[in-house]
Amino acid sequence: ELTELRFTHAGITAKPVLLPADEFFPAPRINGSKFSVTIAANVPAGIYEARAVGYFGLSTARPFVVAAADSNEIDESKDHSTRETAMDIPVNSILNGSVPYQGIDWYKFSVKSNQRVLVEINAERIDSRMDGLLIAYDSSGREIGRNREHYGRDPFLEIPTTQAGEFYVAVSDILYRGGPDHFYRLSISDNPHIDYIFPPAGEPGSKNRYTLYGRNLPGGKLDESVVLNGRVLESLNVEIAMPSEPSVSFGFFPGTPRQGLLRGLDYRLKNSNVVRLGFSSAPVVVEDPNQPVQEVTLPVEVAARFDQANDEDVYRFSVPKGKTYWIEATADRMASNVNPYLIVHEITKDKAGRETRTLVAENDDLESFFSVHGKDSINADTTDAAIMLKSENGGVYSVTVINQFGGGSTADLYRLAIREAQHDFQLIATTERALPTNRTGYSVTPHLRRGAKWGIRVLAPRQDGFEGDIVIAAQGLPPGVTAQPLTLSGKTDRGVLVVSADATAKSWSGEIHIVGRAKSNDRELVREARFASLIWGHIFSDSIRVRSRLTTRVPLSVNEFESAPVILSAAKNKQWTVEVGQKLEIPIKVIDNGSRKGNLTIEPHALFGMLRSPPTVNIAENATEGTLTIDFRSTGNFKVKPGRYQFALLGVGVAKYQPNLQASVLAEAERKRIEKLVADLKSKSDGTKETADRLAQAEKAKVLISKAAESAKKRAAEQSAKFAAWSNLITVTVLEPAKK
Repeated sequence: ELTELRFTHAGITAKPVLLPADEFFPAPRINGSKFSVTIAANVPAGIYEARAVGYFGLSTARPFVVAAADSNEIDESKDHSTRETAMDIPVNSILNGSVPYQGIDWYKFSVKSNQRVLVEINAERIDSRMDGLLIAYDSSGREIGRNREHYGRDPFLEIPTTQAGEFYVAVSDILYRGGPDHFYRLSISDNPHIDYIFPPAGEPGSKNRYTLYGRNLPGGKLDESVVLNGRVLESLNVEIAMPSEPSVSFGFFPGTPRQGLLRGLDYRLKNSNVVRLGFSSAPVVVEDPNQPVQEVTLPVEVAARFDQANDEDVYRFSVPKGKTYWIEATADRMASNVNPYLIVHEITKDKAGRETRTLVAENDDLESFFSVHGKDSINADTTDAAIMLKSENGGVYSVTVINQFGGGSTADLYRLAIREAQHDFQLIATTERALPTNRTGYSVTPHLRRGAKWGIRVLAPRQDGFEGDIVIAAQGLPPGVTAQPLTLSGKTDRGVLVVSADATAKSWSGEIHIVGRAKSNDRELVREARFASLIWGHIFSDSIRVRSRLTTRVPLSVNEFESAPVILSAAKNKQWTVEVGQKLEIPIKVIDNGSRKGNLTIEPHALFGMLRSPPTVNIAENATEGTLTIDFRSTGNFKVKPGRYQFALLGVGVAKYQPNLQASVLAEAERKRIEKLVADLKSKSDGTKETADRLAQAEKAKVLISKAAESAKKRAAEQSAKFAAWSNLITVTVLEPAKK
């Protein structure tokens, strides 16, 4: 029952394609799932998002590309599965196609003398399942280049030309998978392309000169010292003014969630691609590759690169007595092919002046949000690294930066910040199908039936050891929907925000805002959450290939025609206190509508420190009460520390359910109306051709609506279905063990 197609730009609108009203269907009807989309002239070229709206609320989001007004868009056509049948494409065109299963798409194009032609596939970045491979050939069939995974899993290559000629490209999936969901946009152009910008960050409020490195840059010059994948790049100096307030772009971003949260300015040169210039947290100094050990003065942010394979960069600095500094490497978050590893040494000298290096700390990755229990599979991690360095007596230190990928090139950039603590945090909100008994992850959007609750998972990456309380609340909720604020205390960096619909809530679909507030000294921190979504469902054993990204809005929908099969709550609405090493018993009350079958399994969800194997309680089919016992002993599965924690109870069970019963009722009413109309026509039939035609049309309408009614009836047939029920937030204060 689709009713709308919504986009994240007001200038993109859609109307259902309707079948005209007639004598038998007096109201226009939507023609399947077709919509007519209109794009206003003032909509900038770019990638937006579309969601469908129907009986079950908002769908997940998919990218919708708005091409530039002068873009030459071509659809693939005819057979082009071999080099001999390759499809012709003019340079400076974009082809829209999809790879067939176990197949290859072939294209050919003509290049002028010394024309710098770039070939690029956009697939993963627009939510395609395709893992692309590009292979280029000259007119004789000789391979002249291949690429995969240049931008994530999307390939990019340059055609090496000195003379005019005809060239071919073969497009496929790396495992020769294919089908309609393996779609792509193939660009063949000589447009400006920025490979990277250096330095990759600037101070907020500054105005400095930067160097663009790329191809076909207007006014750019070849720089023989800068070679990437065998191609000499051009360089161009530009002046860029950074905004005074660091911010995160809320526009479409195809990378991982943590990459999307990197604060920066999106920059482009005329009709080039977009690159992100980051906000630095300290004055920027450029790496000197000629110094084996580079002296830096704190605070500092070093703009650097690994020029060659197995390169190691060392920086030395002095720390005053009693000072604490944070050392942070940024590479993965700016989509650089660098996996940084940090090693910090203290440098001391004996009376003879001989130096001794003492290992102080080392770090591989920032705090992981990977869910070891396998119930949350959004990729919210990064391979970037950070270390806290506290010097009681002051001294000289060095930090060594290693690229664990081992590679090196002019584009293998990283940023190294050494600064005093700048407390901050970011927010990611997400939901998945909340069924712990499944080993398959699926993205879903929050959908509330009357009386139901829904847990929205919240992740809060904390910066520089920030331990202040973060109070997270939902804004813009529709009437009848509420959300109890979630407080992340101390080091807690994850939790669940529970939204609830009461018995008066009306059907609604829209976007809400999730906002976190905290204080650091006298500074108030206000950060809005970005929503993260799985792109495709996956089996947990294949989680290494999971694709997830940020979406531009936080969705929510309400359904007034259905009620929650089970309402779950702690029997005593109070705050709980327990000592480390003690057990906490939480009485549970269950209200169900009689459709529940079998046990309801309840566990604590998002209890910080609990890694896997949470305690459970089973409540029998006809029972309404139970007790959940949580043992607050510190174990390998539960890292218990004193503090204040909030979590929700999650119950999973099976209930008898009739999906969209309302549609079946309405379809049955329509069938009776048509049958009465047919009977009336038959009784008034006078044998004329006009009456016979009307009767034939009526019979067709009767068959049509009868099929629709039967289909709706089958869909609404009672069936067993798994369901998830959430409780309100439960607050527990964990105390140090009492002295004996």
